[in-house]
Amino acid sequence: MKVAELVGGALFNSPDPDSAADVLLAALLDPKYPAEGLAEHQIQPALVSALRRHLGPDATTLRSACTAGAAWVDGFRARADVPAWDLVLSAPASSRLPDGVRRTTAETLAALMSSATRRIAMVAPFFDATGASYLGESIAAATDRGVEVVLYLPQDVARKEAALRALALSVRETGDMRRLVVLPADEPSPWPHLKVLVADGVAAYIGSANLTGPALGGTNLELGVVVRGPQVLAIDRVLNLIPTKQRLML
Repeated sequence: MKVAELVGGALFNSPDPDSAADVLLAALLDPKYPAEGLAEHQIQPALVSALRRHLGPDATTLRSACTAGAAWVDGFRARADVPAWDLVLSAPASSRLPDGVRRTTAETLAALMSSATRRIAMVAPFFDATGASYLGESIAAATDRGVEVVLYLPQDVARKEAALRALALSVRETGDMRRLVVLPADEPSPWPHLKVLVADGVAAYIGSANLTGPALGGTNLELGVVVRGPQVLAIDRVLNLIPTKQRLML
């Protein structure tokens, strides 16, 4: 295996491989580098130890390897044989999708979750039990194959109790609850009004649809886009602007 690919494997889960490469370099040079700093960039300490043994102690060699690894990740994520964006629509079932629109919102979110291999991040201000029924099976399947699913919600999680119960039931039945992470907002401002789903930092839905029955089932008219490519990393960074509390235990 080439050095770039080897180091890229340690950086692959990070939303920002370039920043993570700087952290990885610091950790390779300092065996006492804090694990918290690695975790912030989703770098596994065991991989750092393995790279340190493989690459040796030379700082110039390590710097070059980390730069090459970040470039390898960026290149891998940029590869695509599909358009960079695609329109997505929620509309009544009786309505014919307009020319140029091939996807409905619910099927798009399910497809993105099915394609994920590492991490799914979702945020929406409104979430109800019907919305949970649309997405529960896909979320459970993702957690079952080892994908972390992170759901960002506003402070008013008590209003979403029924939806969270329904989601937890689906995941307990066929998935892995350890990989479902619900993060309520810690402050009333900025209020997370985003409607976004990001899969693996390489594809994302951005639109008007909440995670509710009317939005996903077609009672509402909702419009959004699926985007792919390096720009998705910026969307992942936007989600980091949401001030969150400790993980909510379901």
